[in-house]
Amino acid sequence: MSNFENPYAPSQGPAMFDRDMHEGELATLSERFSGAFIDGIINLVTIVPLALGAGFFLGAMMGDNPTTQLIAQVIGGLLGIAGFLAIQGYFLSTRSQTIGKIAMKTKIVSDSGQPLNFGELYLKRYLVIQLLAILPFIGGLIGLIDTLLIFRSSRKCLHDDIAGTKVIKLHS
Repeated sequence: MSNFENPYAPSQGPAMFDRDMHEGELATLSERFSGAFIDGIINLVTIVPLALGAGFFLGAMMGDNPTTQLIAQVIGGLLGIAGFLAIQGYFLSTRSQTIGKIAMKTKIVSDSGQPLNFGELYLKRYLVIQLLAILPFIGGLIGLIDTLLIFRSSRKCLHDDIAGTKVIKLHS
């Protein structure tokens, strides 16, 4: 029996929504890593020097003691957050993408596949982890856990779980 004669056979013609066929598919580990790597390089050359400079300045002004180091770490972290928003905020608010995600043709959406407004996206997905990361002693551990969780079958990091988001591929 040919497909024409079988009313239950799948269509052999072109997909009705061919351009959207890949949209909604989870981004691969390599796509997510590459996007994060690009964003990390951008942070490394722009934000890190700003935060380190603030720490050195505070140390020189206030002396080098544990309290000053803690204040410098917090101020450096807050400057890092401000720098992140200055560089990535526009793209996150208008496209739900960072520069790395734009390059890798991936996008952040809610778990149900819906777009997110900027406040929801930034506050839940980024700010929570950014604030936890600047905490002395445990900040680095939280960052490591956040990253390692991507190896689950859902390919979601801790920040995705907190915000109820996922990263999907965009159609070409």
